Amino acid sequence: MEKIKEVLIEYLTETVKEVKKRAAQGRGREILGEVINRPEDLEIGIDRVGEDILESLLKKNQLKATIYSEPEGRDIENGNDFYGAIDPFDGSALFLKGFEHNWYTALSFYDEERKPIATGIADILNEKFYIMEGGQVYLLDQKTGEKKDISPSKRDKLTGPIVLASYMMKPIYSTKFLEFFGDTVKSMHPKALLYPQGGSFIYAFLAAGLVDAYVMFNEPRSEVDPGFPIAKAAGCQVVSVDSDGRFRDYEFLPGRQHDKVDLLIASSNSQIRDQLIKEYVKKYDEKYSFRG
Repeated sequence: MEKIKEVLIEYLTETVKEVKKRAAQGRGREILGEVINRPEDLEIGIDRVGEDILESLLKKNQLKATIYSEPEGRDIENGNDFYGAIDPFDGSALFLKGFEHNWYTALSFYDEERKPIATGIADILNEKFYIMEGGQVYLLDQKTGEKKDISPSKRDKLTGPIVLASYMMKPIYSTKFLEFFGDTVKSMHPKALLYPQGGSFIYAFLAAGLVDAYVMFNEPRSEVDPGFPIAKAAGCQVVSVDSDGRFRDYEFLPGRQHDKVDLLIASSNSQIRDQLIKEYVKKYDEKYSFRG
């Protein structure tokens, strides 16, 4: 456990440093290929920085693991003692367009029974690490060395001044979200916020109380596995939902990172979760019920 924690922190530290260095040099925007089952996404040069660093760290520390990554053929396989899931660079669409905004990297380790061991999510631009290890969830500021505990929001009403997140930048995701939750957005509190971002980093925001709920249709598991354990450890709900309202806890499934979740809801508490599911079932019934 101690060695895994050390590797996690070293991974975040080295990746943040190298990404910022390459960005300053104008490197990392070369297109390497498409992402499997993701017509809206591309693999670019900056995506490989984290993978290479992690592979080197595992070898240096003689840790044997199978680490699943987003691009096809980029998994790290040097043993079966434990598993990992990595999003080497979350925010590549913005990076490719030249935006210096919302750059993250996320990594989670799991034991042989698929239970989370540790999670690290780095805010690259601000050099802040969101960490889950040994039952602790905290924020580590690399610039100041300050460490502080974090916890989810206590807001429990969908009609209150909540922060509702969903990845809205690409029509493949935003269209369906608005189709089912457009009325929810229209009726949001005047001081509520619709946060149009998402991905593996969003679970740090849930754990820290910045976001109250994250809703995604057809969410790739590769965007969930590297980050969701920090939200779960903090007491948040992370579930997959059926059209009839039934739900189950989301679980890490080795080798299934290219599959998608029909509807994923991650929320700070069960009350927000249940209200979102109720809204979804209501809209689903309106859309698909046959009336005479």
